[in-house]
Amino acid sequence: MRKLRMIFVLVILLGNIACAGLQAKWNALTPDEKARIVVNDLQDQLANAFDTGKAYVSANPQFQAEWRDKIVPAFDVANKALASVIAIGKTKSITPEFVYKEVQGLVTNVLNLLVKIGAIKKGG
Repeated sequence: MRKLRMIFVLVILLGNIACAGLQAKWNALTPDEKARIVVNDLQDQLANAFDTGKAYVSANPQFQAEWRDKIVPAFDVANKALASVIAIGKTKSITPEFVYKEVQGLVTNVLNLLVKIGAIKKGG
């Protein structure tokens, strides 16, 4: 039992060291570099949500109309906002705050629509 506790403490310490290293790397990035990471994360969220929603609706055809009429258009709006942010980022520096202001609400809207039909669980 004592060895198990020792291993557990060691794993926790190594995890904290790794997190501290990641935080230091994040802090060393410029706002523009951070914004690009945020854009990539939002793109990944949308792509994963689309795949999840599409699979869910295929298995639950009663949601086809809502998928077609509300959810797919919401994805389109969010993706266009991301494309706009990316285009702006090609001509000047952007910040994470700018990206969140322009896109996060639209991504949240998509996720809420998927929660509403049961494709994803709230908070995940």
